[in-house]
Amino acid sequence: MKLFRLNYFIVTSICLVVFLSGCPAEKVEWMTLESGTSHTLADLSVIDEKTLWVVGESGTILRTRDAGGSWTSLESTVSLSLMSVDFVTEYKGWAVGDLMTILHTSDGGDTWKVQKQERQNAFLSVDFVDDLHGWAVGTFSEVFHTSDGGKTWVVQSIPDVGWFSSVTFINSTHGWVGGVRGEIYHTSDGGSTWEPLNIIGFSGVGISMRLTDLSFVDSTHGWASGANGIIAVTTDGGHLWNFQPTETNNELTGIVFVDTKQGWVTGEHGMLLHTVDGGVSWENLKPQTENTLWGIDFVTPSLGWAVGAKGTILRYRLKGASNE
Repeated sequence: MKLFRLNYFIVTSICLVVFLSGCPAEKVEWMTLESGTSHTLADLSVIDEKTLWVVGESGTILRTRDAGGSWTSLESTVSLSLMSVDFVTEYKGWAVGDLMTILHTSDGGDTWKVQKQERQNAFLSVDFVDDLHGWAVGTFSEVFHTSDGGKTWVVQSIPDVGWFSSVTFINSTHGWVGGVRGEIYHTSDGGSTWEPLNIIGFSGVGISMRLTDLSFVDSTHGWASGANGIIAVTTDGGHLWNFQPTETNNELTGIVFVDTKQGWVTGEHGMLLHTVDGGVSWENLKPQTENTLWGIDFVTPSLGWAVGAKGTILRYRLKGASNE
């Protein structure tokens, strides 16, 4: 889901403590968790307030069932870089990565089976909406789709595009893919056909955007992150995009919204942005390091995690919330 995958983990470490905009400092806590690995961590998938998985370089897969208090290193059966992970239940999940590898588990990650592998290219992003329907994209112009839980994968072609860095679906029919040249395509039939949207990289104002990630909370409200500190928002399903001010030129690596108001963005040099108004304004939270975060996910507005270089895992918890 993040553009750093194109650079194959040329990254550094991070230790970050930040404060949430609009809340007293004592109400907010970002803390560093001990991951037990020095490998760069690329992506994470959160199921509930206790359970999540993290993937990264050298086939790294980590799992916690106590909100990050302790981590179990799982045997992935591969030694290549894993770029993206997605779980739909506590037991069923998929991880994708280099050499177009797709791994699947049906026992919570205790064992993994290779569902697909090639000799070149890489999957950069995977998204499943249930235990049958999933999509994967990467360093090629096609979208791969499965309707049987990954037993078989079908190519959905989109002509005249570059690499796709992100894929996100809200159900088995409506989804979006974004590319490194700013392309965004939408489907309303599960990917049988793809509609080109207002291409951000070739907008009328001449702003070129290398897209890194997408986040949609429903069929109309979505956000895109990209190079040069760019964040764009749509309220009509992607037909029209407006840029939001971030006051940074750093590359933004990941974006997640939990509703139409609350969102977070990760970026280069330890950057972490937060909004409570749908991105009308973004607060650049002060980092404690120049190292980069690569992925972020939240289970509620008051509980989330971020991952990055050299085994970095951070947990955000709003003190006094029900998940404390």
